[in-house]
Amino acid sequence: MKMHPLLQDPAAVLVIHNLLPAGAGAAVPWAQFQRAAREALAALQLELDGERVVIKPNVTAGERFQDPDCGIGVHPGFVQGMIEHLVGHGARASRITIAEDPRDTDDNDPRHWRGTGYDTMAPAMGVKLYSPTTYTCVKRPVPRPLAHPVLNVSRLAVQPGAVLLNVPKLKTHNLGITTLCLKNLMGLVNVFDRHYCGQAWKELPEEARSDPRPRGEWLTRELHERWQEGLARRLADTAQVIRPTLNVVEGVVGREGTGFQRGRNRALGWVIAGVNVVAVDSVASYLMGFDPQKLIYLQVATAAGLGESDLGKLRVYAAQGAEFAPCDPAALRADPPFRVISNIVGEDPGLFAEGEQGV
Repeated sequence: MKMHPLLQDPAAVLVIHNLLPAGAGAAVPWAQFQRAAREALAALQLELDGERVVIKPNVTAGERFQDPDCGIGVHPGFVQGMIEHLVGHGARASRITIAEDPRDTDDNDPRHWRGTGYDTMAPAMGVKLYSPTTYTCVKRPVPRPLAHPVLNVSRLAVQPGAVLLNVPKLKTHNLGITTLCLKNLMGLVNVFDRHYCGQAWKELPEEARSDPRPRGEWLTRELHERWQEGLARRLADTAQVIRPTLNVVEGVVGREGTGFQRGRNRALGWVIAGVNVVAVDSVASYLMGFDPQKLIYLQVATAAGLGESDLGKLRVYAAQGAEFAPCDPAALRADPPFRVISNIVGEDPGLFAEGEQGV
């Protein structure tokens, strides 16, 4: 795989701002997602030479939501646009696989992808849909384990010579605060092993875990941060084993709230890309309104040597035709900042105004 030489630097991140149709609100046409993806990969000057390609979008529980426009997962139109570029620049459709578990249940039953949009898009594009199962995963040692010495991960994701394109959604999360490149890799872990939030929950004191009251009545910031740290260690372990070739955040429409049902969509027209998961997550989190150096999962990942979260040490570029120009990410920052619903006692739960709930 080849790309623009500036983006081969792990400290480099490209931000592309697509102008959306006037009055689009949070409803953006399918074709706009396609166009945004094609323009982003063209700016990256992405070229292949017949390599096997694995695209990992966030389609978490997509079979349950059955709405491509819900904003909770990566829009299938965006992945379609990526495939269109790839096929036109050296990839073969028969060697492209979309890998994700759109159901997120503890079983090896076949996933049907119905209602996600991927079920119709993928066959039309001639690419395969794949969900990691126990039978298609392989165990890999974690070089410097923080929680798991061994991880059972998708064989496709770690096969030699494959191009792994990590494609998360730009959104907030009730535990991680932001959920981007690092957290998106969880979908490539064996379904029985990847419940990182639940695993981290079990590390909290038993008296907290057994409290029958709603979390909003007892979950302190201190406990929430301990819970975040447990998630962060597992994300760092996963990023040591699964190494994306390129990360491309779909922020054409972002989402704020819990990361799932409670929240709303925000049409932004952003695509954020780079080769390093920590650098891309840091820039994307900053654009959403957060200080990346204060996000626990990025602190842990940086300490583990997985990348740099200090924006002062990163090089942020904007695409101007075929050229890149250094840019000030503060000029692109979301206004107002993204809001998170974490159910921490004594804090503003971030409830949206009536009519803003979304799905």
